[in-house]
Amino acid sequence: MKRLLALALALAMALSLAACGGPDTPAETGGETTPGAETGAPGETREDLTVILGADFTTLDPQKLPAVADINFCSNIFDGLVALNEDNEVVPKLATSWEPSEDGLHYTFHLREGVKFHNGNDFTADDVKLSVERFRDQSWMQFASFAVDSCDIVDDYTVTINLKYAYGNFINMLWYCAIIDSDYYNSVSEEEFARNPVGTGPFKFVEWTPAQHITLAANEDYWDGAPAMKTITFNFIPDVNTALIAMETGQADMVFGTALSATTFLQAQENEELATDSTVGNSFYFINFNSDRIPKEVRQALSYAVDREVINVMVNEGTGYVGDIPLVEGQEGYTTDITTYEYDPDKAKELLAAAGAEGMTFTFFYGESADNTKLGQTLQSQLSAVGVNVELQPVESGTWWATFGDGDYDISRGGYPMEAANTDSCYYDMFHSTGTFNVSRVHDAEIDALLDEARVELDSERRNEIYIQVNQMLTEEAYFIPLYFSASMLVYDPALQGAHAVSTQNYQYKDLSW
Repeated sequence: MKRLLALALALAMALSLAACGGPDTPAETGGETTPGAETGAPGETREDLTVILGADFTTLDPQKLPAVADINFCSNIFDGLVALNEDNEVVPKLATSWEPSEDGLHYTFHLREGVKFHNGNDFTADDVKLSVERFRDQSWMQFASFAVDSCDIVDDYTVTINLKYAYGNFINMLWYCAIIDSDYYNSVSEEEFARNPVGTGPFKFVEWTPAQHITLAANEDYWDGAPAMKTITFNFIPDVNTALIAMETGQADMVFGTALSATTFLQAQENEELATDSTVGNSFYFINFNSDRIPKEVRQALSYAVDREVINVMVNEGTGYVGDIPLVEGQEGYTTDITTYEYDPDKAKELLAAAGAEGMTFTFFYGESADNTKLGQTLQSQLSAVGVNVELQPVESGTWWATFGDGDYDISRGGYPMEAANTDSCYYDMFHSTGTFNVSRVHDAEIDALLDEARVELDSERRNEIYIQVNQMLTEEAYFIPLYFSASMLVYDPALQGAHAVSTQNYQYKDLSW
């Protein structure tokens, strides 16, 4: 019965998607909306904004942030030397220009003059040096700072960042390095610094009431112009249904991320008083085979047994974007010239028989959550149709993170927030034999060599060629079943100007107004 229901839902979704271009084409899903939010007295323009976040923070120290959502939030308080725009292009921030050395080991940055921190202190090269050194040393930043060696001050408004080795994507990852006030940092405790952040960004920190809210105020002296929003309140509402009610009753102006679910997003689409938008997100999800235990021929057979469209319906209510590799067009390594495994249970049975794998039993090891349980049950149903048994093995999420590296599983589920402008960071972590998130247990000397080569290659066209080759090898070996990008969904007041879904959910509130 479960399988029949899944297929029926998938068929309905397929018909709907066929009418709008299919699930592989990122598209806005917001429909027409009618104004209905409170906008103040007639003739007045609001200057306040209320945003719902799904979780509180543990720190506001920008070099100790444990999650991308936290980094995105703090990018409104702190500036970096550079930033990524929505086209994933590196643009100047506190650095006005920069030049790499010919060997790619040194980057000289020319700093913006006349910039002040929120406390009135001047921004100078001393602040950059301390910020880069903390960026290099803090464990939470190692994913972006691993190539950084040192920072030298040339003069008050010039610095040189030295790398351990040439790293072609260094500049694309530098936006993670928030610039802090060295005088302020050296005058307060670590705890005070983490609770009362001081940056140069468009918004100043005002207050933080744990488990309730954070308030920011406009930096009227911001070097790039004062924001239209003068006050922003971020309310922490972990329950998605409560968050939707807050939007429906006018208590909040926008909600995204973990404070939204596929269900509440679809409900919001039915409300004419709300606006909605959706685009392909940057988090990609897999079914990962433990290649130490499951041979290539069996991995390929099982890949034909899985209907990814049904999984998308069962897990995401059809809101995800099914894909064959964890990249989108425009990223280094994106290609359609790869091995794909279209849903074909008869072929799966044939290959399983040829591999002598009929009637096998595998464990599906996963961190317990509603979505992972739906995925496990759907996978169990689909593989049973080709004569393969799946035993679900849920564990507490923290236990999964602590033990998946031991490799004591047959199949698991991986997901990764892909870097929009850097294929290396994610691919090295997921597919290099030394990667820290190598859930598929990929131990391939040729793939290792290619990823090592790409990491130090300065020519982007050559890196693109290398990553295409890696994708061809990964898919031929069927180390994983690629599932989908999650959707980046936004619900907002239709009177809010400049609001639209952002793939990375890195919302810059300076761009919003009423």
